[in-house]
Amino acid sequence: MKINDINRLQGLQSYKNTIHKASHLEANKKVQVDKVEFSQAAQEKISVEKEKRIQALKQQIENGTYKVDSEKIAEKLLSTWRKGDVE
Repeated sequence: MKINDINRLQGLQSYKNTIHKASHLEANKKVQVDKVEFSQAAQEKISVEKEKRIQALKQQIENGTYKVDSEKIAEKLLSTWRKGDVE
């Protein structure tokens, strides 16, 4: 096989086309994300339960019976600090 400028240019062009197609395909890929949707009945039940919990906490605070769990606070602070989320 005789190598000349035309053969080299064709080889280079072929290589560039392959790279371009690969990058074009990569750019067109859509990221698939898992998605969860709750039914209307489930959303209503969650809303009711959430409201009950909020009312119970408000009542405890008003009565002075709400207890702060210092261990949970310390664990959350430490985990946040370890992740580097704190400036």
